[in-house]
Amino acid sequence: MILSKLHLENFKRYTSFDIEFGEGLIGIIGKNGSGKSTLFEAILFALYGELRNKKFKEVIRNASASDKDAVLVELDFEFESIAYKVMREFRGKALSANAKLYKNGELTTSGAREVTVAITKLTKMSKEAFLHTLFASQKELTSLSTLKNEDRKKMIRKLLGLEKIDFVENELIEKSRELKRDIAASAEFLLGEEELKSKTALIKETTATKQAFEKEVKTKSTELETTKKQELHVKSELELFVKTKEQKQKLISELSLIKNSITSNLATQTKLIEELKTLETKAKELKSLSTIKKEYESLHVKLKEHETLKNIQIKKRGLRKEQTQLRAQYTKAKADIANLEEQTKPYETLLGQKKENEALHVKLKTELLGKQTEQKQLQNELSAEQRVVSDTQQKIAKLQSLGRESNCPTCTRQLLDEYDNVIASLNDIVQKTQSQKIDKTKAKLELLTKQIAELELQKEQTQKALHVNETALSLILSKQKDLANAKEHFTKVSEQGKRNKEELDKLAQHAYDEALHVSLQKSFLELKPKYEAVLSLETELKREQGVREDLALTCKSAEALHVKAKEKELEVQKTLYDEPKHTAKQSEYDELQKQKEKQYSVISELKEKIAKNEGEIKTLQNALENNDIQLKKVQSKKDDLQDYEKIKVSLSEFKTKLNSKIAPRISQIASQMYATITKGKYQYIEVNNDFDFFIYDEGKCYPIERFSGGEIDLANLVLRIAISKTLSELSGASSVGFLVFDEVFGSQDENRRMEILEAFHTIKEQYRQIFLISHEMEIKEMFERVVEL
Repeated sequence: MILSKLHLENFKRYTSFDIEFGEGLIGIIGKNGSGKSTLFEAILFALYGELRNKKFKEVIRNASASDKDAVLVELDFEFESIAYKVMREFRGKALSANAKLYKNGELTTSGAREVTVAITKLTKMSKEAFLHTLFASQKELTSLSTLKNEDRKKMIRKLLGLEKIDFVENELIEKSRELKRDIAASAEFLLGEEELKSKTALIKETTATKQAFEKEVKTKSTELETTKKQELHVKSELELFVKTKEQKQKLISELSLIKNSITSNLATQTKLIEELKTLETKAKELKSLSTIKKEYESLHVKLKEHETLKNIQIKKRGLRKEQTQLRAQYTKAKADIANLEEQTKPYETLLGQKKENEALHVKLKTELLGKQTEQKQLQNELSAEQRVVSDTQQKIAKLQSLGRESNCPTCTRQLLDEYDNVIASLNDIVQKTQSQKIDKTKAKLELLTKQIAELELQKEQTQKALHVNETALSLILSKQKDLANAKEHFTKVSEQGKRNKEELDKLAQHAYDEALHVSLQKSFLELKPKYEAVLSLETELKREQGVREDLALTCKSAEALHVKAKEKELEVQKTLYDEPKHTAKQSEYDELQKQKEKQYSVISELKEKIAKNEGEIKTLQNALENNDIQLKKVQSKKDDLQDYEKIKVSLSEFKTKLNSKIAPRISQIASQMYATITKGKYQYIEVNNDFDFFIYDEGKCYPIERFSGGEIDLANLVLRIAISKTLSELSGASSVGFLVFDEVFGSQDENRRMEILEAFHTIKEQYRQIFLISHEMEIKEMFERVVEL
């Protein structure tokens, strides 16, 4: 794989960016934070749709971009002489993903997941493998020699992907231990051979006992059925006795009710006869009082008429009293109207005066405003003239202080002989301005001030007159309202007086005799108790006809009850019931029930014994079945343990074979490059199966720590490249033709940096592209191509 072009839009710190990579040793140079590493994050994102940190959505969009702006990454690359282009973008607030893959300009795959799968198949590398194979940091290089043995082994095994095999191996060991513990624990719960024989024999014995009980249950059940049949026969006979007894008791009860009804009927007849005699006596009494009712009703009518006349008399008195009050109100209202009419006469005159005063007030206000404006103008003119005098006097004082050598205040040349003339001229300006302009303005201002004072006085007098007018008019308006109210009241009083007079004329025809009224009331009260007694007798006598009818019905009912009683006595005699036989049959039924209950109890006890036997048999069978299940589980775990042991052996053999290939291959690649870089000084770097590093010097093997810092840096570099090449070969991705080294110079001095750069120049022919990311600006001249950020 060779990288061709990269285009970014709104990706992290880049708003819009394009780069063409070229081939050879390429330097990506820029200060810290300039976005060097971001370019290769963009390459990783374009190929696999992920950053190194998977939680990328919060930071992937450029900070200055809006939610509507898309995040776009396009990467052009060559793979096995074929041109590819991969494009990934995120859109919207939720950063919805989309991706496309082009081959020789034609779209072959679309969709974020689909493109990632296609890239993985094409390169034969996952994201992690791609990172470990093609990207190396300064930390990784120094770690190869500086880390402790165990930590260095872990790092290299992680780069090579061997930590996954270690993980699987450890999991297998842990699983095997768990299985062994489980097998040992399960074996404790298995039954012994003696226990198995004992439980089997006990099952047979209990089954035989159960069968004997079941046979006895059948015999007892047959006896129970016989008893049940006898019980049913006796029960049917007993029910017949009960039915006959109930029928006879019912007839006797009905006969008793009829006899009670006859007795009650006779009592009712006696009562009705007595009540009828009493009513006949009261009818005679009512006849003797027949005139009382007519006399009372006539007296009641007369009393009502006198009550009406009394009310009319009371009304006439009230109307006469009201008329007296109305006459007084009429006289007072008439006098008030005359008085108020006199008081409201000046209204029109005062209204005219008010209008004249308002017009005069407006005129004076306007004149006063004009005079005040004129006064302000004169004051401004006076201030201006006074400033002229003051300025001129200042010039005179200045000239006098400077003497004849001073400059003219207008032409700025020296005065000399003209000094006196200029001083005199300036004094003349002061005197003329003072006498002619200022004095005249002051005189005008003084006259104007007097005029303003006179106008303000006239305005104040007019204002007072206007206030007096308004007060008088307000008082007259109030009086006018009082006048209207008085006239309205006068009209109401007059109309009410007329209505009262008309009503008194109508009521004059009615006369009321108070003595006669009192006499009637006395007679009425005396007659009232007798009248109420008559009404009471009439009410009671209304029942006479009803009592006669009730007596006739009662006599008829008594006859019917006597007939019914004789019929019921015959029915009682015809119903035959033998109580001794009934008692004997009941005893026989009770004895059969007791016998049945005993038989039920015996059968129930036998069934309980059978159920207990079945429970014992089931418990024993469950124990045997559980033992079989546990045996199968133990055997299954033993089989799993054998499988795990086989896998462990196979995995160990695989690791041995893999290590026997990887370590020698890393040694071979690293040795060739190290010999080239050191120009034959050191011929061989050895990497053993534990990934310890050794350098051969003149045929002797030495640990890498024995050599100088520069030699160790170069050894670390070739070892890291050898690991990358080995990874490519293992994954089958031998077509990847570039490497990326991020800040590999670290804190080396200038000599060591130059040695590393020379080493890269020496081995660059083995890769079409080698990218070096660095913030060291002074080394940019050492690259065939530089991208400066």
